[in-house]
Amino acid sequence: MTQNNRIWVLMSRRLSGEATPAEADELRQLLEQAPDKQYLFGVLHAYFIDRPSVFAGHTDDEADLEKKFRRIVDPPDGVEAAEAAVEASDAGGEAAVSVRRLSFRRVWGYAAAVAAFFCLSWGIYHLIAGPGPYSPIGGSVPNEEVLAKAGARTSLLLPDGTHVWLNSNSKLRYNKEFNSRNREVGLEGEAYFEVTKNAELPFIVHAATLDIEVLGTSFTVKSYPQDATVEATLLKGAIEVRRKGNPNTAQVILKPNEKLVFSKFSVADTAGRRPDVAGEAHHRSFVGIAIDHIRTDVPDSEKVETGWMYNRLVFDGENFQELATELDRWYDVNILVRDEQLNHYHFSGVFTTETIEEALKDLQLTADFTYKINGKEIELYAKK
Repeated sequence: MTQNNRIWVLMSRRLSGEATPAEADELRQLLEQAPDKQYLFGVLHAYFIDRPSVFAGHTDDEADLEKKFRRIVDPPDGVEAAEAAVEASDAGGEAAVSVRRLSFRRVWGYAAAVAAFFCLSWGIYHLIAGPGPYSPIGGSVPNEEVLAKAGARTSLLLPDGTHVWLNSNSKLRYNKEFNSRNREVGLEGEAYFEVTKNAELPFIVHAATLDIEVLGTSFTVKSYPQDATVEATLLKGAIEVRRKGNPNTAQVILKPNEKLVFSKFSVADTAGRRPDVAGEAHHRSFVGIAIDHIRTDVPDSEKVETGWMYNRLVFDGENFQELATELDRWYDVNILVRDEQLNHYHFSGVFTTETIEEALKDLQLTADFTYKINGKEIELYAKK
């Protein structure tokens, strides 16, 4: 049996719960040598088995597993259809529970079907895209790259067991030495990380002008190229944040429920940033950096920093331009604010399954503006 076929057999046995400890260890070693198979295994694992710990603290029935996975990977306008399919399957009694109790033979069939599609897509992608121009750790080692398209979210399992959730229009890169010589990734966009502990190989996220280093923790990073700031929010554990290429710059250690906001284009003191919505006085500022508490009085699904993982666009105090940027990514559109006076409005709320036009109509309830939609381009005007 070839090594490639052996991986598929071991993956199927692992997903069906029939793998022995020796087979599980063999699979882990083989996947470390095949990052593309590692990514596919992460997708299959999330679909068949995982109850992501991002939902920890919420008690849900086993039948909700499929819904939760769809909420992570589907664009907003596909949520209702996905949930309807799950609810229809629930009429069969144990349908959802059977996702976790499939036999080896059935999982092998499903995995083979997914593998055929995945391999074709992977080949086409690399044929079109070619090698990535960016290496998170330098050198000429080829990169693996995972994309979350605009209007969608996705999840993956890295070779070291770290779970990553990518928000809309985000990109994660790592090279083939990951988990052997390093655990470094490059991020463009927004991601949530649940890092597997490994004291010998610290996990490092390279995000724009910041490097974020951890040993084992849960945190989010927001680093879109067009944004003026980079954000890192710690949920549990500890992370160390430092300026890239500036070894003499002071390092910042974040505590749980703290958020660091770093200005990429200015070194001005940011002490004027408002504290968190809960009104807590805790606030620390450095040159170009502000650190605030995030809210602890609401669940993760209602926080600005983590709501997107539950398919919820949460906004709190954003002006029109800031909100327009979030709506662009969420709905895969291009919103143009034609009148500067609209930025005097500030918005707080949540969008879930609304279409972009429904979202705009909701915003009109609190702001006097009109809009024109031309395909994916939307222009906003103040009412005269």
